[in-house]
Amino acid sequence: MSSAANLYYTDQVYEKTGLPELGSRETHFDNCTFKNNDFTDADFYGCNFINCTFDNCNLSMVKFVNNGFDKVQFSNSKMVGADFSNAKDFLFGVDFDNCILDYIAFMKRKNKKAKFVSCSLKGADFSEADLSSSVFNKCDLNTAVFMQTILTGVNFATSYNYTIDPERNQIRKAKFSVQGLPGLLANYGIIVE
Repeated sequence: MSSAANLYYTDQVYEKTGLPELGSRETHFDNCTFKNNDFTDADFYGCNFINCTFDNCNLSMVKFVNNGFDKVQFSNSKMVGADFSNAKDFLFGVDFDNCILDYIAFMKRKNKKAKFVSCSLKGADFSEADLSSSVFNKCDLNTAVFMQTILTGVNFATSYNYTIDPERNQIRKAKFSVQGLPGLLANYGIIVE
């Protein structure tokens, strides 16, 4: 399964357990499922996750440093204050369903075609991220930060409480609902009733 310096876990289910032994910066999890785990403040430094699922886990305040995420799904999980800003750029791809992602950081992440479904993203930081063609379905984006963010083709039609400055973000072909217009016009002092 592994050598002393290089650990590789595949097709494993980790339920209500801690992390397995983490060897070096080259610990890999391929097609693994993490269920009902509390990883609050855990150190995942250098771990790579490929085709993995985190279901009903607490990953609050986790800093993902030098981590790889390729086709990773987070469902029914709490990730308050988690930071993806220092994860690896190569093949970065994460999706979220029914998660609490308040104050999460995605600064400078390229996560095209990402899916955020029924998530709380209050205070999330998407500064300088590339979210092209992503979907925010029924998400609360109250005080989320979009600054120099690439939002080309992003669908915000069912999301709410966002404030996005069209002059400081790329929003070409992005979809918004009529109810979301105040969030696009806030910086202009325009009142929509």
